[in-house]
Amino acid sequence: MLDKRRKEKFEQYMLAKRTNMCRHIYITYRYFNEWAQKKWKEDGWKNIRPEHLRLISILGTDVVNNNELAKRARVSKQAMSKMVTDLESHGFIDVQSDPNDSRAKIISVSNNGVDFLEYFQGCNQVISKQFEEILGTEKTKKLNALLSELTEGILAIEEKQGITRSIKLKS
Repeated sequence: MLDKRRKEKFEQYMLAKRTNMCRHIYITYRYFNEWAQKKWKEDGWKNIRPEHLRLISILGTDVVNNNELAKRARVSKQAMSKMVTDLESHGFIDVQSDPNDSRAKIISVSNNGVDFLEYFQGCNQVISKQFEEILGTEKTKKLNALLSELTEGILAIEEKQGITRSIKLKS
């Protein structure tokens, strides 16, 4: 049973939850994860999960090793090694020996990985349509623009803090 003070606090939370941005982000994230896992399996991508996007989305056209990927994804080297092994075994990435360091491996997206990214771009259109059914076309476009601006702002903050930017393109 809640004491009087906590009951009042809980009631305040319940009134304010519709304006709680953290709650909104979490529910949207949860919805996407559940939707993606189901859709990707139905569409034949049963070996890839939303958490794999953590690695696939940070691969660029630059030469990168496991340590750099772990730093970019902000996970341990061991966690990244496990994800690399998993994605390599399913053909989403290629792993080759680093000619400059015999202990290191160079990781790059594979043909199958590019095919998935193309498919993933199509998923964006599907989920955007679902959001349009909820918000309407104009609000969905505004949401996408705001999320894009927010994402770029977050990446800029992380870069200033010394966190490596997720994708660096070779010139």
